Amino acid sequence: MRRALRNLIVNAATHGKNCTVSLSGRGGQAVLTIVDRGPGIPPDLLNKAFEPFFRVDPARTQLIPGAGLGLAIAKEIIERYGGTITLENRQGGGLVQTISFSRE
Repeated sequence: MRRALRNLIVNAATHGKNCTVSLSGRGGQAVLTIVDRGPGIPPDLLNKAFEPFFRVDPARTQLIPGAGLGLAIAKEIIERYGGTITLENRQGGGLVQTISFSRE
């Protein structure tokens, strides 16, 4: 789980310039939210973001380190622990990553 959270937070800090992390309880679930202030992901690519080797802009591969595996690995780990992860663009720019686990 540590690796999954590290991947998500480093990704947000790198691509989103900075990020905030919050933890809350919602309807019997523990919810971790990571919010950044970057460009977000184009809406037509959001459903592909968890695919291995996904990069929003492949032309920038040389400028930003990574292989495009962080989100895919994080999703795999989170789901193995019974959780879910969703991505959505934030109003005003940035990305919201929401990770939920049942508290049962």
